Amino acid sequence: MVGHRAADVGAGADHPTSWRGPVAAVAVVGAAVCSLPVGGTSFSLDESVSTTLAVSSWHSFTQTVIHREANMSLYFVLLRAWIHLGHSEIVVRALSVLAAVAALVVVMVVARRLFDRRTALICGVLLAVDPLLVMFGQEARGYALSLLLVSASSALFVRGIQAPAGRGTWAAYALVSALAAYANFWAALVPLAHAVSLAALPRGRVPWRRLVPTFVGLGVLLVPLALLIRSTDNSGVNWAAGSSAGRLISKVRADVPHPVIDIAVVLVVVVTAAVAVALRRHPRTRGLVDHWPVAFALSWLVVPVAAVVLLSLAYKPLLVVRYLVVCLPPLLILVSWGLARLRGRGAVVVAAGLVVASGAGLGVLASRGSPQQWSDAVAAVAARARPGDGVVIFAPYNRIPFEWYLHDHGAAASLLHPLFPAGSWDEDALRYDTSIAVRASAIGADVTGYHRVWVVLSAQQLYPAQDRALLAGLRSAGLAPGPSWSFHGVEVVRYVDRR
Repeated sequence: MVGHRAADVGAGADHPTSWRGPVAAVAVVGAAVCSLPVGGTSFSLDESVSTTLAVSSWHSFTQTVIHREANMSLYFVLLRAWIHLGHSEIVVRALSVLAAVAALVVVMVVARRLFDRRTALICGVLLAVDPLLVMFGQEARGYALSLLLVSASSALFVRGIQAPAGRGTWAAYALVSALAAYANFWAALVPLAHAVSLAALPRGRVPWRRLVPTFVGLGVLLVPLALLIRSTDNSGVNWAAGSSAGRLISKVRADVPHPVIDIAVVLVVVVTAAVAVALRRHPRTRGLVDHWPVAFALSWLVVPVAAVVLLSLAYKPLLVVRYLVVCLPPLLILVSWGLARLRGRGAVVVAAGLVVASGAGLGVLASRGSPQQWSDAVAAVAARARPGDGVVIFAPYNRIPFEWYLHDHGAAASLLHPLFPAGSWDEDALRYDTSIAVRASAIGADVTGYHRVWVVLSAQQLYPAQDRALLAGLRSAGLAPGPSWSFHGVEVVRYVDRR
């Protein structure tokens, strides 16, 4: 057998409503939890890039995707159609809510196919209140979409392995897997995890006649993605070095000679493959590795993470924890499988503890709100703007969310002159979605002659040297800081000429 499954799984032993009813109930809970505060905060910087891409010209859209925002390109295309329904936070984020709820249902299907109905329902409850699912479901980014697609890809793979499947199933698997990669680069590693799990199958159960052309077709579908990644400027991924994981990997790469790292990476891959082959051939472990459902979930959980870590060490820091959302379903499936095998009071206590922990995480998520409250910051500037005021926005890419919300204050746009980054409003905010040098002399020249300058700062500054250059340029022009207004993740300071 490919793995043990309860009698109700796929065999039709229970009435359909005994499965569909609980699934629908869990989906309703997930939708409610994801939807409650979905419009209560303004778009963050990353979300404003999504929305600005969605309303930009096709020329600007394609240039930005090719050179900077290649990741999540599929989501951006879908959002361009979706945003015709409305530009509000609620409407825009509803696309992610729908994707998150659909992913919840699909993950339950995968858990049921791998194990049993009990495991699937426990997994559904845990995932419905999981803070990560809720966070990604409330964000105008492609994470929820990628979660849905990798889950659907895994469901198709499991179906193809567990029961004789025709070309339609495997063609759908190749297509959905490719679409997942266009929604999230790291989703391309999930089919690799699927392939690794085949080592736990008895040799006679691997459908090579279907798998070989399927993976060849998947490779062909991923060629345009590879070309897109190659054309992307380094600035599109270099920011990953500034994340917590990126700083750790950068330190390792700085302290350890690169040849040593390369040799270590190769050794890890070779030793892991050798151990897997040895375990498969050893008679005492043959029964263990034949338990394919567990091996499948473990491969799905471990392989993408290990591959990204090794690639980051050998190449450059690429590890961004939220991109590994593609590994969330197998983690919860395995936890649920373990809980399903507990009996008595222990199972109830552990499950209740996990739900309470998730509830606490949801409370923290709700209290934290948006990383940057741009709508309130722009409203504060617009309400106090006077004719002839200048605006300096730092870092320059923060002009994208500032300009998005400035559209809600049409009169203020005519009063405020963008000094840095320069360029008239509505010209093309996406051109600032890159690294722009900040020099004190240039800032000083830009602000000279203005008696009032609004300086808009993000609390998440990644370039302290440029921050110092900005302040030096303001001082050189005779401007001194006056009143300031603080918002979540954003600070506004009104500089005035004291001379």
